[in-house]
Amino acid sequence: MRKKKVLNVFVRVLKTAARVFILNIPAVIILLVLLALNKLSWMSAGISLLAFWGISAIIVFYVFKDLDNFMIYLKKLAQGFEPDLPKFRWGIFSSRHLTNTFLSVKNLWSNQFLSDSSVLEKLPNPMLMTNEAQQIVFANLSAYALLGEKILGKSIPSMLKDKDFLSDLNEVTQNRKLSKTRDELDIKDLNDQTKTFQVKIDPLPARTKNGAITVISFFDITPFKLFKSQQADFFANASHELKTPLAIISGCVETLQGPAQNDAKAHDKFLNLIAEQSARMTHLVQNMLRLSRLQLDVPLSPKKTFSINDLLQKILQDLEVRSQTLHKKIILKKQPHLPLFAGNRDELYHAFLNLVDNALKYSAPNSLITVSTYLDSTPKSQLVISIHNEGNPIPEDKLPRIWDKFYRVPYAENTSEGSGLGLGIVQQIIHKYQGDITVTSTEEKGTTFTVYLPV
Repeated sequence: MRKKKVLNVFVRVLKTAARVFILNIPAVIILLVLLALNKLSWMSAGISLLAFWGISAIIVFYVFKDLDNFMIYLKKLAQGFEPDLPKFRWGIFSSRHLTNTFLSVKNLWSNQFLSDSSVLEKLPNPMLMTNEAQQIVFANLSAYALLGEKILGKSIPSMLKDKDFLSDLNEVTQNRKLSKTRDELDIKDLNDQTKTFQVKIDPLPARTKNGAITVISFFDITPFKLFKSQQADFFANASHELKTPLAIISGCVETLQGPAQNDAKAHDKFLNLIAEQSARMTHLVQNMLRLSRLQLDVPLSPKKTFSINDLLQKILQDLEVRSQTLHKKIILKKQPHLPLFAGNRDELYHAFLNLVDNALKYSAPNSLITVSTYLDSTPKSQLVISIHNEGNPIPEDKLPRIWDKFYRVPYAENTSEGSGLGLGIVQQIIHKYQGDITVTSTEEKGTTFTVYLPV
């Protein structure tokens, strides 16, 4: 340590001497010219030179010492340290003004850096920065939410095992002018749910303070991938549902044109069958169009305020003939003076008609269907409408699937009558109004669909 201090002093003395010599080169030249012209004696030149050297040494000591300290301070900053600001002397030779100017610029940079860091921290998409060893040296809040709170310092290969992604990361790490994009990367989040991301790996233009050289950005495409899957399923199911009635109609037409061409009884039978299957296709297409409108948020009628009790009373009147035909009875237990509801009346009419009609369809013979309404004020004010029927319960393991498009409970009665779209449409209508719908079904208590609509 002592040797190092002695060496530093020696180096500083040499620097000072060199600076003094350089500063006095013009004075030496002038003195030499004056000596050559006999305008100055050798003694006077020597005294003048010593005076110049002494004054220059004082100037160098005061000015360059502050500048040296300032340079040491800048070097430490460049190395990533946060050293204390050196103390500067007051006076005309002080570097304090230069330092204060630099500090103002440094504070501006620091504030901009903090602002940029804050933006990166709060980006909705996960983002990681890695060093040459592919260790995570920065993660924003979204990345912590996806991969966990203790990911700093961990290596990417220990966390993400996708070979193609790791190959891309290796290429970008080694070739700092290359960017790579993976269209799909499946990652399990903290809840053990698999999400799909599009991942972009980019090199940074310069190594950051924490050693980062690459940035990895994640864009969640899980909803888009799910939508594509649901869309494919929807078209496959729709094609299947339409194929059956079309095949029946085609068979009936071929029969009428061929073997049963002159058979009057066969004509009536097959024409009725054609009419029945045509009605089934019409009902299916109407439901598909209704579902499409709901997904596009296209209203079926203008938004108005109306009474839910009056709406349900109208539905019971419209289903009166059907209920009598099925030897069943529907009653309405309504709480009077309910608040009016604002919405598209046709949409809500269709939703509750479907629920009440299903209750008629799947209830036990000679049973009672009860429709009830009341206002619930806890925890928030909402209209509650329940439709209860008695009959074969929906199996517990099938309950979550009844909202799926084209799904029908396999061993419910009259399964062939529906398209499997009804309850999915009902759920979408209720959710459109920020409401909710639940179902309970047991052999002892029957089946109850309950709708909650916020007031």
